[in-house]
Amino acid sequence: MAQETTGKRESSIGTIVGWGSLAVFAIAFGWYIGAPLIVGERWSDKQKDAIQLVKDSKPTGGDTLYDLIRGYSLKAKDLDVYVGEFNWNAIQRDGPEYEVTLLWTEGSERKVAVWRVNLKTKESPRPQGNDAAGLPQRLAAGPQKKS
Repeated sequence: MAQETTGKRESSIGTIVGWGSLAVFAIAFGWYIGAPLIVGERWSDKQKDAIQLVKDSKPTGGDTLYDLIRGYSLKAKDLDVYVGEFNWNAIQRDGPEYEVTLLWTEGSERKVAVWRVNLKTKESPRPQGNDAAGLPQRLAAGPQKKS
């Protein structure tokens, strides 16, 4: 005695839609999370490039910032004014955006100048604050004589 089983057969459309939407969500989530990491990774460890971009900038139109600093140091030495070592540092902020810092000592006073640079566009460094904005003019004018 065989018994016939007549049952409802379920449709596989719900399963396909469920797994498909999960796959779309996983891809979108991976793209949303992964893309910034990939972009950030591409621009990491470019501190030397950021510093070089600031050094090679021509804020007064003629000489580079690095040349202005070297000339300033030589003038200070001739006038017997103490100017300490110029120390450059760069920190990555967001993707190709870097913050470049210049530290130096002048007399007994410590000075700091900060610029923001974009390595992707390589546009002119943007000074942050009065010290960086006024630095090219101060360097061109030369050091103040000791009293």
